Amino acid sequence: MTRGSDPSPRWPRHAGLALLCAWAHHASAQTDIAQLPLEQLMQMEVTTASRYAQTALEAPAVVSVVTAEDIRLFGYRTLGEVLSSMRGLYVSYDRSYHYLGTRGFATPGDYNTRVLLLVNGVRFNDNVYDQATIGTDFPLDLDLVDRVEFVPGPGSAVYGANAFFGVVNVITRNGRQLAGPQVSVEAGSHGSAKGRFSVGTVDTHGGDWLVAVSRATSRGADQYFSAFDAPTTNHGVAQRLDFDRNTQLFARMQHEGLALTLAHGERTKGTPTAAFSQAFNDPRSRFIDTNTRVAAEYTRQLQPSLAFTGRLHAGHYRFVGDYVYDYPPITLNRDVGTGQWWGSDFQWVSTAFARHKLAWGLDYRRDARIKQVNVDIDPPASYLDTRRTGHAVGVYLQDEFALAPTLTLHTGLRWGKQSGSAGGLHPRLGLVYWWSPVTAVKLLHGTAYRPPNAYERDYAVDMAGGMVLTHGLRSEKVRTTELALEHAPTGATRMLLTAFRSQVSNLVSLGDAAVADRLAFSNARNVHVDGIEAEVEQRWQRGARLRVAYGWQKARDTSTPEPLTNSPRHLLKVQWSDTLELPGLGQGKPGQYAVEAIGIGPRRTLTNARLPGHILANLVYTKRMGDVDVSVGVYNLLNRHHADPASYEIREDAIRQDGRTYRVKLTYGF
Repeated sequence: MTRGSDPSPRWPRHAGLALLCAWAHHASAQTDIAQLPLEQLMQMEVTTASRYAQTALEAPAVVSVVTAEDIRLFGYRTLGEVLSSMRGLYVSYDRSYHYLGTRGFATPGDYNTRVLLLVNGVRFNDNVYDQATIGTDFPLDLDLVDRVEFVPGPGSAVYGANAFFGVVNVITRNGRQLAGPQVSVEAGSHGSAKGRFSVGTVDTHGGDWLVAVSRATSRGADQYFSAFDAPTTNHGVAQRLDFDRNTQLFARMQHEGLALTLAHGERTKGTPTAAFSQAFNDPRSRFIDTNTRVAAEYTRQLQPSLAFTGRLHAGHYRFVGDYVYDYPPITLNRDVGTGQWWGSDFQWVSTAFARHKLAWGLDYRRDARIKQVNVDIDPPASYLDTRRTGHAVGVYLQDEFALAPTLTLHTGLRWGKQSGSAGGLHPRLGLVYWWSPVTAVKLLHGTAYRPPNAYERDYAVDMAGGMVLTHGLRSEKVRTTELALEHAPTGATRMLLTAFRSQVSNLVSLGDAAVADRLAFSNARNVHVDGIEAEVEQRWQRGARLRVAYGWQKARDTSTPEPLTNSPRHLLKVQWSDTLELPGLGQGKPGQYAVEAIGIGPRRTLTNARLPGHILANLVYTKRMGDVDVSVGVYNLLNRHHADPASYEIREDAIRQDGRTYRVKLTYGF
């Protein structure tokens, strides 16, 4: 799109009307719909929308789900790749971190603070940057994931802060699903290699155990940056600086309603972009992320009509950034952010009252330590040393009220407060109308908030030291209304059409301050987002599967006619998989191939340059050969050149992404 252009949304809206009419006709053709077996009417259970199990059609949300089979079939390597396959989501990468875009909103450099990340229902965002880790810094191997659920829209009525644009819940597998010892090894482009060893078992007392350790390394390719193309800066080529090394440990035990979980991850990532005005092509520039989480969960049916779930959890996060500056003399600057916290949440779900399903609970988190330090190593100098503690508390009540056999009212209200911010009430309303037993119309409305995090509040240093000056901030707020139609005539077919509008106020963003050599966070922006999404999925008995998802969204800052940075109007996802037996690969079950195409429309950079849209295709073939599962994947199959918008701290306006890459993976179970 050229500057000032406004492509007409008629095509997606007309397509949506046609699809809606087709759905209505299809539903009316189901003459014996009441006679369908229950397993065909029931969709996969989801737990994230309401914090208890319900079917996708029943949930007061339009939930996206990626299963363990999907992860295996399409060869996903990171949580970011899983999320980028979902309707309305896209991922950007700046050679350091992966950033999640939700329905046209993805501020470059934002640490995924507006999405709440859960693992088995437990909060995973840290308490320093509030970041949701979705790249190689996510401390969980995808081979251990049973499914990933994403609930779009504000979720503060259920989960509190950070459930702003959506909630991601990663649900892990158990020892029964990974029975016995298992070894997995893989190798790929740019010197990448990975190994995993896991053991899953059930003991004589019925306890379920899973322990796994993974190690991955990548040399990375040399990266070219035109902004540094000069003889004194190696002609813009950063050599051997895109490396990535990470280690992951996971353990989980389940027995008679009790579950104990440990997740630990360490990642060291080279930073070839020379971010924050560093000296270019210096091998000492790197980021180190360390994540540790422990959790205990207990569930019990107190009475036939009353269930209880209680959780205790704790976490530790540490970020270390080494920055090399040529003032002169060349100085190594070290930036450290450390967070420690513990918390609890308790929930009761009651069906004691006719036509009502009540859920209420209490969440509490204690931020025992939040520390940020910035120093020069040699010669020594200190620019920042802040420490804070705090807490976050929330009380909520939900009601699922069957107004009629075909109409359900979902209501929710939560009061929450976090240290340094005012408390507030956040409601949720949802009407689910059953047009037929397999067709649901949903009208949804909710609000959410996000208090400024410790980084935004405390990181205050003059730019002469290369840092940020911050002023007083208020909590962000969002209000979203959505109308959705879901149709699932069988367990093999699902269709969806939804339209939404979001209004964001007090958006915290980083921009130029009054003084030229300083930067500041502020609440200066208000944003409106309108959009339409459609999705169709069909599975056939012979094993073939097709899924097509399209999203059109228009996100705009109310103070300027310019489009938002990194905000595509169009998103397209196409997946096709089927069985395929290649000659010479032995007998047994046929192999499977999967093709995925992801299209992202044109986007604007921070300098208002236009990045063209692109479509990337991936191809993966999997086959069991004897006792070994073999997976061969080709990513960016057509070797398309594409780039993602860069954030303010990077001199380059856009970051070029990888061309065609390969991966071969072997998994052996003893």
